[in-house]
Amino acid sequence: MSGNEALGYIGVGAMGGALARKLMRAGQKLVVCDKNPAAIEAFRAAGATVAQNPREVADQCRIVFACLPSPAQSVLVAGEVAQGERIKTYVEHSTLGPAVIGEIDDILKGKGIGVLDAPVTGGAGGEHGVSRGDFAILTSGPRTAFDDLADVFAMLTPSVFYFGAAPGLAQTAKVINNALSITALTISCEAIVMGVKAGLDPRTLLEAINAGSGRNSATLDKFPRAILPRKFDNSPMSIGLKDLQLYMETMRLHGLPSPVGASVMEIWNAAVAQKGPSRGYNSIIEHFEQFAHVEVKG
Repeated sequence: MSGNEALGYIGVGAMGGALARKLMRAGQKLVVCDKNPAAIEAFRAAGATVAQNPREVADQCRIVFACLPSPAQSVLVAGEVAQGERIKTYVEHSTLGPAVIGEIDDILKGKGIGVLDAPVTGGAGGEHGVSRGDFAILTSGPRTAFDDLADVFAMLTPSVFYFGAAPGLAQTAKVINNALSITALTISCEAIVMGVKAGLDPRTLLEAINAGSGRNSATLDKFPRAILPRKFDNSPMSIGLKDLQLYMETMRLHGLPSPVGASVMEIWNAAVAQKGPSRGYNSIIEHFEQFAHVEVKG
């Protein structure tokens, strides 16, 4: 793509905002749109052009990125950008599952707009993780669109993976990743609560686990960063539940049983019913602490 070409960015919340800010720090011009006035004003102050709605972004930009909180919103926004006069490539960073990205592809290809499925995984700690490039972009869609955006993706992270031309391949990889991450977090919480109940120091226990074969993304990152200091003000539990639902839907799409996924989802449903969907993601530890009458901290 041209070095002075402005990109469109729809959805500048927690993850989308971090990605968009990193692009701007790299010198990329942006046209942004979001329903949150405070988020938009911050980008305006940083030098971005502000659009009033998704259609306006698609009228101004050949390439438009989106990072939105729900599949329903993603489909709605895709319908709006489909009416844009300039857009040729739509890059969807949201986690949607293969069925929804297929629906979006159907909406846009009738208008001659290519869809690059490009969910993001990682970025632990939000802004800090994204600024370090500590995340991956998983992609599928037209190879020409992927190649056209190679320089843009390189501004964000060195970890970019292309799975093929079929829409939904990247979403399938993303829901697999998320299911593994959530399952690791869930069993780690259950097991480490048991360790604390038995009298083990949680920090020493984690150091031992991380030096051995039990280490995972939860023991390496989530426990020291968020659980031990009791910082649960991260993404809401509703995001974890959504990711599990997408995994279960994808398993059903392929006619496969998912006994492990079903068990983990049952735990998360119970925790969300008790604590509420807006409670921080890593507060899943509290679901296990209540039975043990201990608190994992340190």
